[in-house]
Amino acid sequence: MPATLRKNSRDSLIAKLGQLSGDAARRGFFARHKALIREEVVEQLAQLVIEKVRVSTREALHLAEAAVLIAKKLKRKEFLALALRQKANALYSSGDNRAAIEYHEQAFRLYESLGQWKEAARTLSTSIQPMILLGEYDKAFQAAERAQEIFTRLNDPWRLARLEINVGNIYHRQDRFEESIAHYERAYAGLMPYKDAEGIAVVLSNMAVCLISLNDFQRALATYQRARSFCQQNNMPLLVAQADYNIAYLYYLRGEYSRAIEALYAARRACEATGDAYHFALCHLDLSDIYLELNLSEEAREIAHEGFLRFEKLGMGYEAAKTLANEATAFGQQGKTVQALERFAKAREMFGHEKNLVWPWLIDLYQGLLLFHEGRYFEARRLCVAAAAFFDQSALPGKAVLAHLLLARIALQVGDPAEAQKETDESLARLRGLQTPVLAYQAHLLEGQIAQARNDRPAAHQAYLEARKALEALRSRLQGEELKISFVKNRMQVYEALVDLYLAGDGTENSAEEALACMEAAKSRSMIEMIFQSGQSLPLGEAGQSDLVRRIRDLREELNWYYHRIELEQLRPEEKSHQRLGSLQEKAQLHEKELMRTLRELPAHERENATLEAPAEFSLAKLQAHLPPDASLVEYFSAGDRLVAAVITRDEIQILPVTVLSRVAHFLQLLRFQLSKFRMGNEYVRRFEEPLLRATHSHLEALYGELIAPLRPFFQGKHLIVVPHGPLHFLPFHALRNGEE
Repeated sequence: MPATLRKNSRDSLIAKLGQLSGDAARRGFFARHKALIREEVVEQLAQLVIEKVRVSTREALHLAEAAVLIAKKLKRKEFLALALRQKANALYSSGDNRAAIEYHEQAFRLYESLGQWKEAARTLSTSIQPMILLGEYDKAFQAAERAQEIFTRLNDPWRLARLEINVGNIYHRQDRFEESIAHYERAYAGLMPYKDAEGIAVVLSNMAVCLISLNDFQRALATYQRARSFCQQNNMPLLVAQADYNIAYLYYLRGEYSRAIEALYAARRACEATGDAYHFALCHLDLSDIYLELNLSEEAREIAHEGFLRFEKLGMGYEAAKTLANEATAFGQQGKTVQALERFAKAREMFGHEKNLVWPWLIDLYQGLLLFHEGRYFEARRLCVAAAAFFDQSALPGKAVLAHLLLARIALQVGDPAEAQKETDESLARLRGLQTPVLAYQAHLLEGQIAQARNDRPAAHQAYLEARKALEALRSRLQGEELKISFVKNRMQVYEALVDLYLAGDGTENSAEEALACMEAAKSRSMIEMIFQSGQSLPLGEAGQSDLVRRIRDLREELNWYYHRIELEQLRPEEKSHQRLGSLQEKAQLHEKELMRTLRELPAHERENATLEAPAEFSLAKLQAHLPPDASLVEYFSAGDRLVAAVITRDEIQILPVTVLSRVAHFLQLLRFQLSKFRMGNEYVRRFEEPLLRATHSHLEALYGELIAPLRPFFQGKHLIVVPHGPLHFLPFHALRNGEE
């Protein structure tokens, strides 16, 4: 091959370098194409790295490594420094921050030794971002100050504007958002005269992140969409993917789960295609958070585990610990305590290495709850006492309440009702002034259980009513969701407790109508929980619905935003700002009050569609008035393993215990098995017709004996209306038999 290659031939060979991985392959390639060992090829490769890093970090890294190899063969310091800096930049874009810092330092020392101050300052500026991601803030500020000094001396306003982006990033990582935005605005103003597409795109994206922290959703979304459009127009798929991730994260914060999940999976595919390892891993973290909030434990576990492996590979300890804690939480939701405790222990150690102030104690609370459910009360109490002591002195009152509630439950289980009452009273005292209905629900439910254990039925009834009131005050399933592993796995428990209280008493504490209202409310709330678990947002309503309906939806999403932001603020790795946390809580309370006020203004016929809430009132009289004169209505309700029924006619109501659900489930399973035999073909059915029919009749009679016979004396008229519950939805009531009937 001639010593001097034609340009198009050289470009073709250089393009092939982007596909070669490993120095051995590259050395062999250069041995065949010695004319590539030239200074201008190093410069060309360096420029290509800048372009390729926006499209494919893998290809960019291959090109940078080829440039390093050529520069070493040339034995020219200035070209080696250039190649090393580009390799550092490619490594940073790939998520390998530690290696990026090392190569930046090597490049800086070479430029410094050559007295090439402009290039030395450029290297310092680009080294700031990997330092930030590894938490080396002092080094980042030192690099920024020295680079600023050099660029000012050299009178280079464009480089100074670029540097402002990185300085803004340092402040942003430290949650100093106002200072961060000020630097981004200076960067934006400085870059516009130069039409710096990449710099402008980064500034817009970073400003949107700050606006999230300042709770300005609309401006943040508009800024991200503007950044995405800008990046797409300028052929920067890596930054388009990052904008897609950030838009998905906005929807997550607003509680728009279906949109967030769809957008996160799309962003994950885009990040994988462009080689953006950091944002690819972040997609896993956010998806695992969403799945945990939706109680989709297996999905959460799988995606959290994958996220943990990727963050661990990137050397990002805080994010790795968070995904590991999510994996542990998912195992806990599945009842796999051993696996959960193992991962919690490792996550706690990792948070300790990150010098996080909150997460280690929160994990102790998680572990205490798991041990409590396993009956290991001594170990649970030891962890919980320490966690309570920490949270009592912190700015996290919700976590303190949870710790005291768990201590109360432990005391109740070990037979110390006085201690249980003391801890419950402590929790209720701390709840005064807090807008946390989910915690109030748990506290009053426990208060009722303690009162019922000492046979104080009036006190139990009053506490259960308070618990129900708190539960029905939840305007969002996210409100105050302090723990993803809950004390009360069944939110219908308070309704079941009130029904049980009625059945066990003489009707002085609560009436049959109140018990029936509890049954109806439990079923409605169960349906709402199922809808939310699907990840769907609340319906927007038909076009033309009132402005109040749209305002209610906006307020609900804004509340989701604030609840998420409060939770994130509490768990950040840095020292907390009590003022900032207090501001978020104050804004959440103002939005809650506005939502309540707007709901009161909404006409009743629009209220349920706007909020997906159970009806606030239930009228037995209206139900009875709509019953035909010769009909009885039977409504079943499962309270734990107990099946009860309300028998309602136009004149009276009876609520009665029927049977245990496990017996009904057993007979229903036998009936299903018997009916499945009819799918074995006509020949089989004809051959065994008599025994098949006898067995089927036997199961139908057994179910009649369990479900209808105990209630039949209370039926009136010729017609029976059945309202099933749970597995009874699969039962053919019309086919039940009483002997030959």
